[in-house]
Amino acid sequence: MGDETRGILLALAGLGAGRESLDRLSEGVRGPCAAALQSLDALDRAARTRTLDAWMRAAASPLPKRLDRLHPSWIAESLAGEPGYLVRAVQPGLPESLRAFVSVLPRTAEEDPVKSNSGKEVSKTARPAVERLAFGWLAPLCESSCGALAERLCGLTFDALLSEVTRRGASCVGRSLSGAPPALRARAMAAAGDPWAQVIGAASADSASESERKTAMAHVSARIPDSARTPSDRLLHIGLSALKSELADEHAGSLYRVAGRLPAALGRLMLEW
Repeated sequence: MGDETRGILLALAGLGAGRESLDRLSEGVRGPCAAALQSLDALDRAARTRTLDAWMRAAASPLPKRLDRLHPSWIAESLAGEPGYLVRAVQPGLPESLRAFVSVLPRTAEEDPVKSNSGKEVSKTARPAVERLAFGWLAPLCESSCGALAERLCGLTFDALLSEVTRRGASCVGRSLSGAPPALRARAMAAAGDPWAQVIGAASADSASESERKTAMAHVSARIPDSARTPSDRLLHIGLSALKSELADEHAGSLYRVAGRLPAALGRLMLEW
C-alpha cells in the first residue's frame, strides 16, 4: 500500500466519511483505495485501531523516510550555517547514525560566545516544524520510487558507489576509443593509470556501434569541473554524465535516489540543483 493510499484512508477515517466517498476519487486512485479499505475493514476493531495509529504516527513524522540512507554530506549541507541551538534541537530526532554524525559537525558559531546563542532553545511543540524546514527538502532524494538500476546502486556503500561511477567513466572512455589506433588507446590507458587503464582497454577492444561510440564521446566531452584534477576525478565526472542519462531513461525518481547516495556536491551536479 502506497503513502497516497494510506493518506486518503486516514483522511476518510478522520472525517468519518463512508465508502461512498471513494466514488469522488479519480479512477486511477479509486481502485487501490477501495481494495485497501476492504482489507482494513476486514480487521477486528483493535487491529484496525492499531493500524490507523501506526499510519498516523508515520504521517506525522517530520523527517523523510530512509533519511539515514542519504550520504551524510546532505545532512551537513542542511545544517550548514545554522546556529548551535537549532542544530541541538533537531539532533535527537534523527536516526542514530546521523545523530552521531551531527554531533561532530563543526560548530564555529558556538566557539564565539557572542554568536553561540547558548541561552536559546527550541520548544518541544516547535521542534517538528524546525525538523521539516531543515530536512523536508531532502525527501525526493530518499523517498522517490526508482527502477532496478537505481535500487542496485543505492545498495552499494558510499565508497563502492563512487568506484562504480568511476568505472563507468573509464568504460565510457574506452567505448569512445573503439576502433581507434592502438597508440591512441595506449595513451588513454597510461593517462588513467591502474586500475582504470584495464577498464579502458577492455571497453576499447569491444566492438561498439557507431551510435554507442558517439554517445560515449559526448559524455567524454562533457564539461568537467576545474576541481577534478586527478585522472580518477575526471573519470568520475564522465561516469556521472553517462549514469545521469541512463538513470533518467530508467525512471523519473532513479536520478534523485542515486544522487542522494552521492556526496552532496556530486549529487547537485547530477540534479543540476
